Amino acid sequence: MAEKKKTYRKKDMYPRLAPEDPVSGEVFFDQVLERHNIDLGDPVNQIAMHFDSIVDLPFEGHVRCTGFRNGILHLACDNKSWEQLVRLNSSEIKKKIRGVFPEIELKKIFTSVPTT
Repeated sequence: MAEKKKTYRKKDMYPRLAPEDPVSGEVFFDQVLERHNIDLGDPVNQIAMHFDSIVDLPFEGHVRCTGFRNGILHLACDNKSWEQLVRLNSSEIKKKIRGVFPEIELKKIFTSVPTT
């Protein structure tokens, strides 16, 4: 019986990036952001990075921003009780985000609880 030859795929299809300065990873970080077309100055990315400080409600550590598509802000909650609290405060959340980023057209908030 002939044995099957194992073939392995490369895990990373992209060429590896090495930081130019091993002490400072700034150049490496910039290369990664550029590769994935991430603009840290984009208001949508700012919402995701600073959600807790923008909203300033007692959600810290329990609710996180997972994306923004077609005017819908996607939030992931720890459990159903936090999800209900977000839904009750959704108009306040929208008002605070619109106050900081008026250029974003925020239509509604979609909440979910990730399954474990």
